[in-house]
Amino acid sequence: MVVDDEPQNVRYVTDVLQWAGYEVIEGWTDPGEAVGRFAGFGPDLVILDLLMPGMDGFEVMEAMQREIAGDAYLPFLILTSDITSEARRRALSSGAKDFLNKPMSPTEVRLRVDNLLETRFLYLECSRQADLLQDHTARPAPERSSDSDTELDLLARWGAAIDAALPGAEGRSKRVSWLAGRIAEALELPEATVERVRRAALLHELGSRPLHAHGDHGDALDRVHVDPEAGRRLLEGTTIPVLQTVRSMLGALDERWDGTGPAGLRGDAIPLEARIVQVACAYDDLREGRTGSQLTAADAIEAQAGSRFDPDVVAALLQAQPVIA
Repeated sequence: MVVDDEPQNVRYVTDVLQWAGYEVIEGWTDPGEAVGRFAGFGPDLVILDLLMPGMDGFEVMEAMQREIAGDAYLPFLILTSDITSEARRRALSSGAKDFLNKPMSPTEVRLRVDNLLETRFLYLECSRQADLLQDHTARPAPERSSDSDTELDLLARWGAAIDAALPGAEGRSKRVSWLAGRIAEALELPEATVERVRRAALLHELGSRPLHAHGDHGDALDRVHVDPEAGRRLLEGTTIPVLQTVRSMLGALDERWDGTGPAGLRGDAIPLEARIVQVACAYDDLREGRTGSQLTAADAIEAQAGSRFDPDVVAALLQAQPVIA
């Protein structure tokens, strides 16, 4: 859905998207009519101008947000010729996920729309997988081991689907899951805890999404934006133990052992699963070349024991490292 009070802007964006192969597009120059049509159309993306007469873009976002479920991921792409820091913050808090500066280049329009829709469809697939897992767990089964195997299979497929949507992430969920399990074993945790960590780690990138940026020479560069809150919203209210663990883990992956992370959690206040997966992710990043370092992967992580990482978890990694090197 494209909403802009300037007809030429609506036509321009519609033409660009139709040329790119998108077919189901509605354009509106009257924001009030767009809001009235919103629920019936059910868009996957709203491209929205902020400065409009009668009803501005902030009011449109607020009205549309009231029409959707609280845990839904519906991206808004904001069109603007100029936006202050205060307006940008307000737009982001209202649901905006990205911005397009006017005048818009066709390439920029396509890249941003591709990016946001890819995230939208990944979210819908993740929701479907979560529903399947919830439905399966709710049904009694004669073989508990079979239940466990099915749950693991669904989690692995879900993790693989996330990997497939992120640049350079093929196989990452399984690698991080395996390493997190080895670290948990080295910590001599109970077998049930080791398995819970291993399974939760399969979804450590839930909420991540690809970003497309431009380098100095205009070449498209793929990056990954990690948005743990998107993953936490998806799992809000779940009664499945492993997904409850994932939700707790996602909320703490950016925390630091020394308490200088976003929420200021320190030491043991950071869930153990998050502390283990932090180290497993960092090791995988270093081994796969996603983080530049002149040190070996293990040495680079050991250097941050006690600051970024739990020293005991780092020691467990080093204990397991001869096996995984």
